[in-house]
Amino acid sequence: MEMHANDARTRRRNGVDWCSTGQRHLITRSWGGVRWMWALAVVGVAVGLLGLVRPAQADARSKVAVIVMENKAYSKIVGSADAPYTNSVIPQGQLFTNYFAVINGSLHNYLAMTSGLTAKQKPQANVFQAIDGTGGSVTWTELEESMTGNCGAASAGNVPGTTQPLYSRGHDPAYQYRGNSSCSQHDVPLTSATFNPAALPSFSYIVPNECNDMHTLPTSGQPCPAFYGSNTATNTVTMGDNWLRAVVPQLLAQPDVTVLITFDEGSSKNEQVLMLELGAGVTAGTNGTPFNHYGLEAGLYTAFGLGTAPGNGAAATPLPIP
Repeated sequence: MEMHANDARTRRRNGVDWCSTGQRHLITRSWGGVRWMWALAVVGVAVGLLGLVRPAQADARSKVAVIVMENKAYSKIVGSADAPYTNSVIPQGQLFTNYFAVINGSLHNYLAMTSGLTAKQKPQANVFQAIDGTGGSVTWTELEESMTGNCGAASAGNVPGTTQPLYSRGHDPAYQYRGNSSCSQHDVPLTSATFNPAALPSFSYIVPNECNDMHTLPTSGQPCPAFYGSNTATNTVTMGDNWLRAVVPQLLAQPDVTVLITFDEGSSKNEQVLMLELGAGVTAGTNGTPFNHYGLEAGLYTAFGLGTAPGNGAAATPLPIP
């Protein structure tokens, strides 16, 4: 009895009934198991939250494809019987009825769209460089039809029957900024292999060759070579419209692509040009707000979260790009 009493006293200290050594080990192991279960539960919740909360990515927004045609004023396209395809899709898109090139001369306007300036400077801040600076969260490519290699390589011949090269470096803004952009990797020939509407980067800048862009008509009824085959027409507007008919529907078939069709310039007397948005996120209708190529540059910077556009784009009204 004395032994049992001592055991009872040993087990009961400060009002707490302590267990035997074996029982203590059992409780300790049980409590350790509970702690592990709690730890695993906390880790599971944390992993679940990480799966739900992910960094915002630019590719979650619509991809943007800008197609630049050549040398036609707004009045030569909108309502023209020579551009049946373009006019057929205008009701599906947002038509900007007060959009202008900024100066006469092709290269000046290509620079304006992408850097906010009309003359080359070294170095020159530009949209391609800004996208390169995102570390891959935003991506780009420039697709130049009839260019034989990356970043300003030679032209694949001339417009049939003329001395006009099919590809022009003056229509290749990424080449102009080759010293401070990834031109050698992302300024590529437009071919059936490189044109993949289902796998576009965030920003595509697409330039047809010099007969498919409405610039120069082949002579004697000859076809214009196109990356998808050949293109025949009796006037420059219809030739370019045929090219758009072949290319644009492939882009619009993608649920996440917004297409912008514009022209580098109109004429020396009328620089109003087409700006038509089609595809993802676009509300059909017209917009009469004054915009120009500087506004396009500003709109691209806004759309991709690149900060303030450089050059004249800093003060321009950004073109709304969904």
